[in-house]
Amino acid sequence: MNITSAEILAVFAPQGLVKEMVGPDQPVRRIAAIEECAPGDLVFVDKADFVALVRERRPAVAVTSFKLRGHFAECADVTLLLAPNVNLAQALIKQRYAGRQFDAADWPQVHPSAVIHATAMLTATTVVEPRAVIGRNVRLGERTRIMAGAVVEHDAQVGSDTVVHPNAVIGYQCTVGNEAVIGAGAVVGSEGYGFAQDQQGRSHPIPQTGNVTLGDRVRVGANCCIDRAAYRTTRIGAGTKLDNLCHIAHNVEIGEDCLLTSMFCVAGSTTIGNRVMTSGQTGVSDHVKICDNVVLVHRAGVTADIDQPGTYAGLPVQPFKDYMRNTAVFRMLADLRQRVLAVERRNDAAGRGLTSG
Repeated sequence: MNITSAEILAVFAPQGLVKEMVGPDQPVRRIAAIEECAPGDLVFVDKADFVALVRERRPAVAVTSFKLRGHFAECADVTLLLAPNVNLAQALIKQRYAGRQFDAADWPQVHPSAVIHATAMLTATTVVEPRAVIGRNVRLGERTRIMAGAVVEHDAQVGSDTVVHPNAVIGYQCTVGNEAVIGAGAVVGSEGYGFAQDQQGRSHPIPQTGNVTLGDRVRVGANCCIDRAAYRTTRIGAGTKLDNLCHIAHNVEIGEDCLLTSMFCVAGSTTIGNRVMTSGQTGVSDHVKICDNVVLVHRAGVTADIDQPGTYAGLPVQPFKDYMRNTAVFRMLADLRQRVLAVERRNDAAGRGLTSG
């Protein structure tokens, strides 16, 4: 790495990401974790607890908040870059200077072992790694990378600056936007789960002939499955991020900038709004509508519409404050039962006394 703190300020100050530099311009040799940093490194410090490590290990540059500026009084040799949002600064600075270098794999731009249909349209900057398969009428955008063993089936479209990781599948007629990431082993456009039963209880598949559309900047984690719609489109909006091991059923529509963590599972024909966040193992039933700005936690199970923004938990879900109160009561149920039984016994004894008198 060959950058300086002043260069970082010059790049990110116009965006408001870094507002001020305190200390001399210093060269940066790498971006490091605070716990293992050394002289010449750049670190990100968003908690006062980490300042002691900076004092001890003496990195060259610390990106920190205005609130923590005074904690660095004993670190005169450490240049500070002051940021309103340290975590966002970490994301964008590390993306620019220390993200994964895909070219380090050192494959030819289009590997000779890749299978590419004659009608597929690649740009001069598209990269196709070993044993990838590109189907009929596929369109791949500028600087898009299809990694080893990935499959893009016929009539699919993938935008620019998108990465499809090893062994992922983009199903036929599906669309992926720009700057998207499709994780290893993920399937976009798997067969939707639709069956009809006859009188003997045997199940007969209903062909799922729709597609999947992913907006720009969507991230699909490793081993996710996104089912194609029965007739129209399963849709995920721009900026939404799926963790590993999520399942999105057929005909689902998910809005923009959602954060859906591992083992999130949503059943068919459900609509989820913008900026919805979930913790691990959240489940959503079919034909449900969830409004914008909802947070689902503690393995929430959504079985009915949510039409008010807020935080929800439990099965079935309830507002988080109610859930916490009810959980506290639930923990005392055994004790409450014993107390109720004791009251009943006293009442019975009193009743028998009145009868005998």
